[in-house]
Amino acid sequence: MLVYPYLFHYLLDGNSQQVGMSLGVAIHDTSQVLGAAMSYRDTFDDEVALKVAAITKLTRNLGLAFCIPLLTIQSHRYHEEQDKIAPVEDDAKKKKEEVSKDDTATTMSGLLKFQKYVPPFLWAFLAMSTVRSGGDMIFLADNSHYAGDGAQLYQGVMDFIGNDVSKYALGTAMAAVGLSTSASTLRGVGWRPFAVGGAGALVVGGTGFTVASLLI
Repeated sequence: MLVYPYLFHYLLDGNSQQVGMSLGVAIHDTSQVLGAAMSYRDTFDDEVALKVAAITKLTRNLGLAFCIPLLTIQSHRYHEEQDKIAPVEDDAKKKKEEVSKDDTATTMSGLLKFQKYVPPFLWAFLAMSTVRSGGDMIFLADNSHYAGDGAQLYQGVMDFIGNDVSKYALGTAMAAVGLSTSASTLRGVGWRPFAVGGAGALVVGGTGFTVASLLI
């Protein structure tokens, strides 16, 4: 988040679309993508790079709505198949335990079963995306009945949340991560996690750079 804005600006000669796509692909966390893109915008006065980075990352996030439930269901089915081929003596024990849980399982609604496969943060992301997209359609459309003061008020609120509140929220989150990380813990894990993390960052960063260079 701190290095990529300057690195990609240098490697891509300040091409707004390439830099934005590289940031959107190379950085994993959504808040850090937007933080890096806002840093790039403020440093190089480039609003286009911020918009491209946001669109790239949010497009990736939409895939979570399909991938996470599918992978969770597949994992659940896999473990069910493993349970079926377990030794007979283990099956007998499991059946006794399952009988005691039948009443609880039968009272679980279909909604709760579905929620088991979909993490809460994904629901929150889809809800906020729907609210923002719906608000843009209602207030900012060319033929909107709310054009004028209503549209200006809506845009002002969205700008305040997206530009001002998000900066403080991101800073608070990063500070919380730092405060919850102990130096003694980092020393205790050894060098291997840092090597794996560094290698992963290089691979993902290189992928983002390559994709942006080839597509744009």
